[in-house]
Amino acid sequence: MTGAAGHEQGPAPKASPEPGRALALRHPTEDDQPSVVRVVDEWFAGRRVHDLATRAWFRHFGQTSWLATDDRGQPIGFLIGYRSQDRPAEGVLHLVGVHPSHRRIGIGRAIVSTFLADIAGRGVTTITALAWPGEPIPIAFFGAMGFELVGGSGSRNLYGTLAHPDHEAPSEDRIVFARRLRPA
Repeated sequence: MTGAAGHEQGPAPKASPEPGRALALRHPTEDDQPSVVRVVDEWFAGRRVHDLATRAWFRHFGQTSWLATDDRGQPIGFLIGYRSQDRPAEGVLHLVGVHPSHRRIGIGRAIVSTFLADIAGRGVTTITALAWPGEPIPIAFFGAMGFELVGGSGSRNLYGTLAHPDHEAPSEDRIVFARRLRPA
């Protein structure tokens, strides 16, 4: 999606994660936050991530974030992302999650691909994302989506993956991923 179409709240675009299966994608609103935060820890295998999906993300970054819903309107996937205010050529994929029962059918790929196309249309040329070291699902997912590991000063092998110790805070190690985008 490019241009104004990526900014509208009109009819939900359809993506097809697998043949014969439609997926409704739309920008989330603040009203969607409670239904996402209610399930997000479960989707992350009990890791407490609900603090990463607070109301402010839905209120202030809804137009650059995406929500996938099932035929009953229930969330089955989401992505919170934005264009950096201080580095306008950089976009940040803050958090992406897919309901465990709906994985491996292309929902995550559809959400991230839609975000990448939308954010490239806003002038973004690089996307960054973080993951916890030792978590095979996001490491494999981001690799399959064309993201590369970012090394640099202080990075080292943690749990079998290049990571940055204390990246977010003491004892909050992270893997840093980046992907270059083609200008829209």
